[in-house]
Amino acid sequence: MSDTVHTECFDETPTRVVSGHGALGSSRACLAGMGIGKALVVCGENVVKLPEVKEFTEACEGCIEIEVFSGAEPDPTDENVLEGGRMGREFGAEAVIGIGGGSSMDCAKAIAAEIGAEGWINAQDRPGEPTEIEHDVLPIVCVPTTAGTGSEVNPFSVITFTGTERKLVLNHERLYPRCAVLDPALLTSAPKHVRVAAGLDALTHAVESYVSTRADRSTRKWAAECIGLVAEYLPRVAEDAGDMQAQARMQRAAMVASLSFAQTRLGIVHAMALPLSALFGVPHGIANAILLPHGMRFNCPADPEAFAKIAELLGEDIDGISTEEAANLAPSAVEKLAVQVGAPTTMSEVGVEEDAIERMAEDAMSSAHVQVNPREMSREDVIAVYEAAM
Repeated sequence: MSDTVHTECFDETPTRVVSGHGALGSSRACLAGMGIGKALVVCGENVVKLPEVKEFTEACEGCIEIEVFSGAEPDPTDENVLEGGRMGREFGAEAVIGIGGGSSMDCAKAIAAEIGAEGWINAQDRPGEPTEIEHDVLPIVCVPTTAGTGSEVNPFSVITFTGTERKLVLNHERLYPRCAVLDPALLTSAPKHVRVAAGLDALTHAVESYVSTRADRSTRKWAAECIGLVAEYLPRVAEDAGDMQAQARMQRAAMVASLSFAQTRLGIVHAMALPLSALFGVPHGIANAILLPHGMRFNCPADPEAFAKIAELLGEDIDGISTEEAANLAPSAVEKLAVQVGAPTTMSEVGVEEDAIERMAEDAMSSAHVQVNPREMSREDVIAVYEAAM
């Protein structure tokens, strides 16, 4: 791969994207250009040990003072946000850098808001209600180490509230990162199950965005690009973490899917995936991967033309068959891809208990994602989809 680092700007996001092999090292210039003297790095305990991250923090010495908060959990909680906010205030942070998977980046966004208003996170546990931010949020820089969530270019932060056992999506324009740093070298340390979960998460974002009631020509363009990239490159990434071309293309896939769903929101699959993580600790990407084909089957009748196109993007031959037949190939193609890359395919495989379905359905129906799903769903419909995935 070329060592050339590129900078891009997109109409869909205020985030400036710096990408390419060596992008992390060059991001010091991004911070310096923002006039940052002190930055709080938010990451997990494994990411802080990566040689690239150590090199970055050491290279910042003398120009930017760095403090590291390594308490971002795989599914960040309100308690993580409170602790990171306290550390950031005591340090006098002027920016927050999230390095890691979607969880670390989401945690970093919430911490950037919490630093400016102590206890802010406590007031956000309001399912179905808009996120409120009435104060300045510190500049945010996101550096993904997985290719899945696209959190680096969107205004969402998924936080688990421990007291109520609810996993909610915070959404506010002040949570957009100022800069995203996409360096494929940072993706190679993730184990296979993480690479697979991330890639299928990106695919879910793209599929749900493509069929969202808010979709338009522009958002479908980005979603379609992601679906095609995942179909081609996820099997390569699953097989070989050192395939730098495939890693870079998956990084691109995750980002462009995010450009799409930041405008459209998502759908019933994401709404249903959140309770699996909150109640059973199922990684978000795996929850999405298990539920996606079942959600697609439910939604196919609402927009068969769109699902037929998705099937084609996934590599299915749709010549000579009806639109409805082609649409029905899309969920089967997702199932084949999941098996090919070694992902779990049922909720029971990952420890979800059937007697929790009623509670999960209630939580799913409170999600704002339900409002843009292409087919109207009742609580009984959600239960049926869960049961099909069991």
